[in-house]
Amino acid sequence: MNKQKIDSTCDQGLQPLLTMSEALEFLLNASIVNTNTCSVSLDDALQKILADDICANINVPEFDNSAMDGYAIALKPEQISTPGILNFKITDRIQAGSTGSTLAPGCAARIFTGAPIPQGANTVIMQEVCEVSKDGCSIETWQPLSLNENIRPLGNDISSGDVILKKGRQLKAQDIALTASIGVKELRVFKQLKVGLFFTGDELIKPGETLKNGEIFNSNRYALVALLTQLNCNIVNLGNIKDDFNATLNALDTLADDCDLIITTGGVSVGEEDHVKPAVEKLGKLSLWRIKVKPGKPLAFGHIGKSAFIGLPGNPVSAMVTFFLFAQPFIKKMQGMSNYKNQPIQVQTNFDWLKPKPRREFVRVRLDHTTMPASASLYPKQGSDVLSSIVWADGLLEIPEDTTFSQGKVLNYYSLN
Repeated sequence: MNKQKIDSTCDQGLQPLLTMSEALEFLLNASIVNTNTCSVSLDDALQKILADDICANINVPEFDNSAMDGYAIALKPEQISTPGILNFKITDRIQAGSTGSTLAPGCAARIFTGAPIPQGANTVIMQEVCEVSKDGCSIETWQPLSLNENIRPLGNDISSGDVILKKGRQLKAQDIALTASIGVKELRVFKQLKVGLFFTGDELIKPGETLKNGEIFNSNRYALVALLTQLNCNIVNLGNIKDDFNATLNALDTLADDCDLIITTGGVSVGEEDHVKPAVEKLGKLSLWRIKVKPGKPLAFGHIGKSAFIGLPGNPVSAMVTFFLFAQPFIKKMQGMSNYKNQPIQVQTNFDWLKPKPRREFVRVRLDHTTMPASASLYPKQGSDVLSSIVWADGLLEIPEDTTFSQGKVLNYYSLN
């Protein structure tokens, strides 16, 4: 990729269309990983990004223990895998949290799940395969016994010194449970990114207000807040601002002082009422790109001081699709995530594509998992204004430019869930 070519001009009329990979590579190369960290308790760690590897300093479990309720047995050599009825004298009772006495050969100890295996014991039998004598002093079993049955050995889950979680992992409930199992009570994580938002357009009004001729409800505001909340960002939302140059300039200046990233939708074209572009250029640097994808051709990227800036298209579907394709991996990398790129799976099409298109298309589809591989059905209306299409869909299907195919073609699918 020629980085200099991409960053050379903001003139949409002169700049050639960039491929998706060119634009994404440039964005990711420009994404600077957040270095601010803090310590959080395990209760507050969900969805945070690990800033350090987590290394175990104990074995889990720290002792051999029983995998079930039953009897720990000290088998004699001649009793191993021997058919017929075997009898064992009960000499101990061991609960979880207690330690039993050494078992003599040919003896048994009543044992419960998680309790330590006593010295001398070499197998555990289930209580269901043995019978206790009437006086409760012995058991007999009719099942041949092998060594080390139903024993969870020391370090069976984790060995001391193991790296159990790697830096850059976004923490899930199971990760937090694993951390607790080695006795760690706090985790060093990357601090939340602070992302600033505002929206221009005198035609935009809030839901709940009365529409006048020419006005529309501002759906992009709520889409971006929800998308950024899913990414665990700290959001500074200025809402709708007056659609003029000075108001736009003031909004950018306010957010640049306090935010890691600023995102807007629309307003970065070259029209007389598009004030975001000149305002960003006055305060910092802007690259305005025409991306060879549909929906979402226009995309702006730049910097105002230490704040990165991303300008998304104004049409609601275009805004959401370009957020997913470009802004989301950019943000994940900034957050310190190790797996920040969108990961596709292979599915087959349930439709024909008979007319080649000059741009790479990300069409809204729904999967049918009764086929192998899963098959994707196409929403009938694919316009960038059809917001219902992205509600109906469970993902995006990537159709390369200049392509035709018949039903059954295998392509990349990106889940939106």
